[in-house]
Amino acid sequence: MFIFYLLTILAALPIIAYILAQKTINKGLIFGSSLLILSLCLFMFISKFAFVGSYEKQALNNKIFDEIYIDAGISVEYLKQLENILDEDELKNWLVGLIGKSIDLKKLKSAESLIAFSERFFISNNEKLIFYNLYAALRDEKFPKFKSSSFKIDSSSLYPCSIRNGEVTLFITNGPEIPIAKKEFKNKDNISLNNLDSVIPGFDLASAYLNQESIEMKIKINCLDDQQIFFVENKIFLNQDIPFNSYKINLNEWFKTSQEL
Repeated sequence: MFIFYLLTILAALPIIAYILAQKTINKGLIFGSSLLILSLCLFMFISKFAFVGSYEKQALNNKIFDEIYIDAGISVEYLKQLENILDEDELKNWLVGLIGKSIDLKKLKSAESLIAFSERFFISNNEKLIFYNLYAALRDEKFPKFKSSSFKIDSSSLYPCSIRNGEVTLFITNGPEIPIAKKEFKNKDNISLNNLDSVIPGFDLASAYLNQESIEMKIKINCLDDQQIFFVENKIFLNQDIPFNSYKINLNEWFKTSQEL
């Protein structure tokens, strides 16, 4: 912005010199028209309503959408221009819109290139959640078979007591201590987890199936009558041919948590 002010001042110098000269005529007309022209130039380029800048953005938007419509990877040149002409918040809003539209149009190659470019701009926890949701949406569109991935505790499982409530948590074997699914329950006959039960969007059951991972299941129950606590921890090998698996818990798999006085 400073450069535009500087150029305006430089452009005004010969006009000021002309007005200050003793033998010039129509000084008021020259001054008024020059002031009007210079003010219009500033308005066009740097005001909040600057239509020259808006035109530049619209032209770039059209170029990017031309590539999205043919499902091409977005040009590095256009991505650099995005960084140059948009401020930080505006850039993130544009990227969310462009990625979302690419996915809606099923232009997955374009969406992938935009996501690869975008990740470094989403820094805060809330921004990362937005990015992970976009990534999960792209993955689900690319691998629709795993969009409804699920894991269920078989309703014929055996329990050591009547259940007040419980919690089941699934982890990637030898992976981070972040669950891919976590759910509380009260009804032992309907314990089912899916991608929506993940802590981080995209790091879920679908990712376990796609990457052919085994999982660790941890389930804990609180007994209704005597308030005892039992748990099961098992490693489970998923059937990779289908996006849903179930597991039956036998009675001898339960361990009782020691009660401290």
